[in-house]
Amino acid sequence: MRQPQTKHFRYEGLEMDLDRTDRRILALLSKNVRITNKELADAVDLSPSSVHERTKRLFSSGIVSGAHLDIDLGQLGLSMKALLFVQMSEHEKTNLDSFVQDVLEFAEVRSAWMISGRFDAIVELVTRDTTHLHRVVVEKFSSREEVHRIETSIVFDGAEQHDLSAVLELST
Repeated sequence: MRQPQTKHFRYEGLEMDLDRTDRRILALLSKNVRITNKELADAVDLSPSSVHERTKRLFSSGIVSGAHLDIDLGQLGLSMKALLFVQMSEHEKTNLDSFVQDVLEFAEVRSAWMISGRFDAIVELVTRDTTHLHRVVVEKFSSREEVHRIETSIVFDGAEQHDLSAVLELST
């Protein structure tokens, strides 16, 4: 019998091997985090108790760090999405780290990333309209001492991929 192909992971001191079944569980959860344990077990051809243990291990190892709800913010009056390309005054790692963590506290900020290239960070915002966007950029970003320059791009449309089936195959 052929051994299952496994991939070894290390996360914050924990070590674990992921086999095809673990990757299949991750793929199914990425498509539908609300899938029942029984449905998950049927899909991967294991007992519900085995799937429960595997799922618990994926969470405790840090490979799965949570689950989220996708909410249509446009229906709640926050229909404008924008990306801020931020250039910092100083390029010290501690400044960038604290900037990213600080801006995540603003209600309008959905995500923030440190990046390479001409800019140091990208921040994704949601606002009600251009007036709200302008106020956020001026009051919460441009006024920050560590920010040298900002370019703002309004997002007209986009899509997100939550199904990780294909990307999980890359880890084999």
